[in-house]
Amino acid sequence: MSIPDHNYPKRWRWRGEWLCQTALEKLVGWLPGPLVFHLGELLGRLAWLCLPLRRKTVLRNLRIAFCGEHDLPTLRRMVLATFQRTGANLFSAARTARLAPAKLASVIHIENPELLEQALAGGKGVVLLLSHMGNWELLSRLVHLFPPGTRTGAFYRPLNNPLLDKATLLRRQADGTRMFSKRDSPHLVAGFLREGGMVGILADQRVGVPGEVVRFFGRLTRASPLPSLLARRAKSSVLALSLTTVAAGRWHARFVPMAAANTTNGCIATLEEAMQRGPLDVFWLQERWKVYIDEGFTIREWLGDQALASGKPHRALVWLVDAPPGWCLPEMWRQPQVIYEAVLEPGQALPAWLPQATRVHSAPRAAPRRTLRKLIAAMDLAAALPVDYLITGTAPEALVKACRSECIPLVSLTI
Repeated sequence: MSIPDHNYPKRWRWRGEWLCQTALEKLVGWLPGPLVFHLGELLGRLAWLCLPLRRKTVLRNLRIAFCGEHDLPTLRRMVLATFQRTGANLFSAARTARLAPAKLASVIHIENPELLEQALAGGKGVVLLLSHMGNWELLSRLVHLFPPGTRTGAFYRPLNNPLLDKATLLRRQADGTRMFSKRDSPHLVAGFLREGGMVGILADQRVGVPGEVVRFFGRLTRASPLPSLLARRAKSSVLALSLTTVAAGRWHARFVPMAAANTTNGCIATLEEAMQRGPLDVFWLQERWKVYIDEGFTIREWLGDQALASGKPHRALVWLVDAPPGWCLPEMWRQPQVIYEAVLEPGQALPAWLPQATRVHSAPRAAPRRTLRKLIAAMDLAAALPVDYLITGTAPEALVKACRSECIPLVSLTI
């Protein structure tokens, strides 16, 4: 009796995805770069139309990153432009992935290679801070434009599709880049740096609790301490790389030196400077400042107890409409970097444990989900910075669904 292969449908899906990706790369490889770029812009605009939740995520990121620099109408226009640029960069990546090394100089130009040469001359290696910016798949191919003899390495996260993962890994290794996985020991990577190698790390990725609290675009969040740790261990230089679009199908790379101390905060500040050079080229479709909190992990634990003299605070809605009698916000949920705003039903008094200067919003009791969603959306737009989370003593199902529709985390705390 044969044993059924439960992975059979998955294997066929993997083959289908690999076939589609391979066919796409070959097809766009025959087309001119500018045409591929413009087709990608059209796909990005289509994604903007079809993905309302992603639109909210991009707008939220832009409101945080450029708070005080642009008004809301400008930020909304930037959302559409971001979708178009992201589509263009991703679609172009399918073409540049198979581009002959001799042709790379025609699509990407390194503006200040002397900074890399000076950093490598120290003999202790270079930690290169990278971000999801521009046609970032080109980053693994820049080795062909670096000084002859440059040894390059990079971290990678295996793809879910093993066929695509194998093809991508072989291609990057064929370009001369040594690939490190997250399972590799930091000592191995530090040794590669000490031998004069350069290691690229995507340092803009969102991390959870293991990350270190940093200030990114003026807002507290968490980032990986790995780049700073490796640089200190190997006594390596640190550079960030900015990758911006200068024309349809053409990009410029520019190195940004580290001006701050070699800490995680210093690395993130340098990376931010690189990203500021081309905001529309940044991949804003992932919520970068997400707060990882729940009933058992408070905002104070996520952000720490520190308060910034300046910066961009977090916003929390304290939903008191359906709260049980006597409920109040626990002390462990109070953090000096969070602005708390009360949501009361009409006629409900502001509780004494909230300052009289607290911003107050109004919502009816037992309102349907659609009404709550509109109200929460209006509360979110009542200030320049977006609402980061909603906290309450009781969470009716309609409120839970409304928050989910607005991409706002909800924490329900019982007495």
